[in-house]
Amino acid sequence: MWQQIWFIVNMFFVALLIIFLFSHRSVIQARQEKAEQRIRSAVRKRFVFGVLTVLAFLGMSLSFVMNMKVNG
Repeated sequence: MWQQIWFIVNMFFVALLIIFLFSHRSVIQARQEKAEQRIRSAVRKRFVFGVLTVLAFLGMSLSFVMNMKVNG
């Protein structure tokens, strides 16, 4: 059971990491264009995806440790 949970959480983590990297790219592009409103919006989105990515990483780590504890 923990193996399936780890796999699903791992997929979410990888997807969120990719989204975070694209949102970071949009922040860089907005800074190069000096568009203040776009910068604020992109930074906010990047922060949200960053927090979600960290939470997914913690969930992935926890489910991996539980899997190792249960299955040896």
